[in-house]
Amino acid sequence: MTCASVALSGAVAASASTTNTTPATQATPPQGGGETKKFIPFPRLDATNIVTDFTFAAGATTVAPTASRTFTGSARRGHVFVHDGNSWTDLTSVFGNTGYYYDIALAPTTSTAVPAGATGVTLPGTGAAAGRVRVTVRRADGAILRSDCTVSSLSGGGTLGAFLPLATANCSAPQTL
Repeated sequence: MTCASVALSGAVAASASTTNTTPATQATPPQGGGETKKFIPFPRLDATNIVTDFTFAAGATTVAPTASRTFTGSARRGHVFVHDGNSWTDLTSVFGNTGYYYDIALAPTTSTAVPAGATGVTLPGTGAAAGRVRVTVRRADGAILRSDCTVSSLSGGGTLGAFLPLATANCSAPQTL
């Protein structure tokens, strides 16, 4: 078995960034005489860990997480894809099919009181979300949109939440930031 190191060079290294504030780009060489270099945005990747399974005791004011999943997002070729640990889901239709999306960010969504007979129960006391992922994207025209997607089913009783596969039907209408 051999090991090799990989290094970034040229325009790729220059555009490597630790934040998602500007799109990473790659310069393409001119195709003919007199053309200038064109910059093509690279697809963005982001990931976050979301509590997807949790329980609570009767009369409790917080819930106890029992499992979590890593969600990975990619804005590629104008589409928004999120992997929920099982499969990739195309969420482009949530944000409207009228644009080219090239940046993505995933984060836990702040949760409100849990419904389904658990009045007053809030998701983990840190304010971090359980059962919801926030997907934020940037469209080519500069608009930034976000949607919150439910990734846990809420059932009340001793077991409150269980993983729910990511689906466009479980995402809120997009908000423009």
